[in-house]
Amino acid sequence: MKQVAEFQIHDTFKITGVGLVFAGIVLTGELRSGDFIRFDFNGVILKCKIKGVHLMRVTDAKPNAGMAIESLNNQEIDDLRSWKPNQVMAEIYAKPDFTNS
Repeated sequence: MKQVAEFQIHDTFKITGVGLVFAGIVLTGELRSGDFIRFDFNGVILKCKIKGVHLMRVTDAKPNAGMAIESLNNQEIDDLRSWKPNQVMAEIYAKPDFTNS
């Protein structure tokens, strides 16, 4: 998979009907539904599918974003919900393109 963006995770929260959401700043590139986020969670590298993105541009600043993460098991959701990411850097990878296989 090809890296397409960098994202700085500032907070996590759970929205009823949506699930787990990461809030942060898009440092480079572009976020898209279907791509994957890869990040360090307390010394363990996790990779999750992005199921939705909401961008909000702030004047002359990097865009803020909220990204819904595809369903994980309840324990992982609870662990990530209570996590304090402290601006953890994450890599965003393009979803696999099977049309050129």
